[in-house]
Amino acid sequence: MKIIGLILARSGSKGLPDKNIKLLNGKPLMSYAIRAAIGSSLKHVYVSSDSQKYLDLAQSYGAQTILRPPELASDEAKSIDAVQHALGQIEHSETNGIGAVCLINACCPLTTSEDIDNMLEMFTDCDSVVSLVEDFSCHASKVCRLDGDRVVNDEKFQTWERQSIHGCYKRNTAIYLANRETIEKGTFFGKNTKGYVMPKGRSWDINDEQDFLIANFLLQHEDTTRSSVC
Repeated sequence: MKIIGLILARSGSKGLPDKNIKLLNGKPLMSYAIRAAIGSSLKHVYVSSDSQKYLDLAQSYGAQTILRPPELASDEAKSIDAVQHALGQIEHSETNGIGAVCLINACCPLTTSEDIDNMLEMFTDCDSVVSLVEDFSCHASKVCRLDGDRVVNDEKFQTWERQSIHGCYKRNTAIYLANRETIEKGTFFGKNTKGYVMPKGRSWDINDEQDFLIANFLLQHEDTTRSSVC
């Protein structure tokens, strides 16, 4: 089965302008995802963007590029639509059909090539694999709804000792891997989906300036640790 790596990098970020090419620890943010993908066992890595400037930069890091129409890069556009567009563009120029897509989030700079390869190895007897992180804060006992300023309470919203809570995970948005049939249905999650758990320290999704600063700190600390070990 032919599996491609795909990174979506639109230029219209509102929360953090030009987020995908903003320098993070001295390198463009999206370069981390590109390098992780190229360093993995994926044979084909593409970047889809509405900006030629972004695509030129992606190409300099070794990725193949796809120019995306503006309507698929707006705030309202869905990622799955951009993925389907990319599939159509790639297959228009190639003869070999694509069996699955590994979507790597450009805003998760701590994802590694090993994470990608581990998910590719898990991709057997299933429709899709999604990266997760253990997170007790999303447990039902800590989640509620509000009606005005009133907590809409139910039996699950109560105090629990953390030690008694086991196996609570959420998507960390770093990697999605799905077969063609699942993607054509407009989703990354098939009926048979596996979960790949990543550590909290590498499950960082950048959405605003605060996220960016924390990720920058984590990467600097990682570099310092490697230097001291060497």
